[in-house]
Order: sequence, then structure tokens, then C-alpha cells
Amino acid sequence: MNHVPPERVDLIRQWNERKIALTEEHLSAINAIGATPPDVYGNGRQYRETPCAITTIHGSSFDLAIVSIQEHASFEEWRHCYLASDIKEVRPSPFALSHEIRVATSRADEIRMGFAPTVVELPSGEIVALNWRQNFLVKADCDASQVIISQRRLDWREPPPVLNTPPGIVYFVADQA
Repeated sequence: MNHVPPERVDLIRQWNERKIALTEEHLSAINAIGATPPDVYGNGRQYRETPCAITTIHGSSFDLAIVSIQEHASFEEWRHCYLASDIKEVRPSPFALSHEIRVATSRADEIRMGFAPTVVELPSGEIVALNWRQNFLVKADCDASQVIISQRRLDWREPPPVLNTPPGIVYFVADQA
């Protein structure tokens, strides 16, 4: 049982009217980018999520977008959603982490309550921790695609800065095939 906010009812009705499918071109683009797997605890297993940039059929553009292939309509209040039928173009996001980094964040163990770090090195050499499963990194003068797993040994008594999921992510939901 889940609470459905009133402002989400129209989206759910549209979802139920017909199958929301991705075009072959869109599927090819998201497969080339690669989906971010669920975390080691199973969080996110109900979705196949791929970070990307989207241009809609209405001309809007989103650089922090996730195409979410799922079995159910999007009722979650915390997700800003559109239907995948609104997609005109799918392309790599300038803020998406590499598939290797995204997979590493999905495999991070929780070492403290609410803290499952993946320690990475930014192109500038700065060390940061990504908390939980991450798709994007938005930081001035940082090319997210160039972030690498850090091999430096850390003193956890003085941890590196922690970067969480950036705000403003938009989801485009599609039916599972």
C-alpha cells in the first residue's frame, strides 16, 4: 500500500491508458550509456535506471535525467516524473558518472548509519566520497566522466567531503518490456 499524492493521479492515469514504450533509438542510446544497478541491499531493484540528458517532444531539455524502466506507474512523491513517451532525444549527460563509478557506488557497503561511501578522485586530484548509489556529479570545473576510484588510503577520523545526489533530477518512466 502506498500513498498517491493528488498531483500524481493524472500521470498515473496516462500511464494506465497505454503501454509507455521506448523507441528502438532511445533503447539503443540508454543501452550504450548503461543502467545503474540496484545497491547491495536491493534498493532500486524495481527500476532499471539510466542517467542521461533528455530533450522532450515539447522542446524542454534536461541534463540531469534518468530513464526509468519499471513495472508500475510512478506514484513516488520524491521523483519528479514525466512519461517516456515525452522523449524526443536521449544523449549522454555532461554530469553523469562513468558506468564503472556508478556500479562501484551501487556495491558500496553501509559502514555507518546512512553512510555507504565510494571514495573517488576528481580530475583536479581532490578526494571526495560519494554516498550511496550515485548517477550524477555536479561540481564546478569538474568533468564527471573523468572521476576515478581513489586508490589513496584514508584516515576515516578525518573523512573527505561527502557528495550526495544533486537536486533537480527528472525521471522519464517507461513500461518494462
